[in-house]
Amino acid sequence: TGEKEVWRDRMKRLMAAVLKGDTILYTIAGVVLAFMIVLTLCDVILRNLGHPITGSMELIQYGGSIVFGFSIPYATWIGAQVLVDLVTQKLSLKNRKRIQTVTRTIGMVMFLFIAYNFFMYALDVKRTGELTAGFKIPYYPFCFAISISFLFQSLTIFCDLIKTLQGEEHE
Repeated sequence: TGEKEVWRDRMKRLMAAVLKGDTILYTIAGVVLAFMIVLTLCDVILRNLGHPITGSMELIQYGGSIVFGFSIPYATWIGAQVLVDLVTQKLSLKNRKRIQTVTRTIGMVMFLFIAYNFFMYALDVKRTGELTAGFKIPYYPFCFAISISFLFQSLTIFCDLIKTLQGEEHE
């Protein structure tokens, strides 16, 4: 029983750390989204006055990658994704748990694979020194950021797997 309690305590601390990381990423996504909204508004107004903001589309595109990537882990944590469970609802609790375990394991592996590949791509882009067209911003920080986001997505799915194995209900 002592080992079981130690394991549960470690899992609780891991889940708290992952949730904190997910929340930080989500907050950054929100700040970047707010910046994108203000930038778009200013660009539209200034464009109508004949003075568009140079490079605004470039900033919006890279901001969009941050908003998209950084919001996924927290959305997964709170269960914001659409679930289609017409088939699984008809299964026994034991079989539903098995399917949840398999799908979460596949999801973890898939997002770890994506994170790894974004990381390797970031290293390659850093080595080649590729820059954005307008502001000459290096690409690699965005690739590293997305890699970190998908690493947190994998950790978030791992936490969900732990909840599944502990028998907690999912929303």
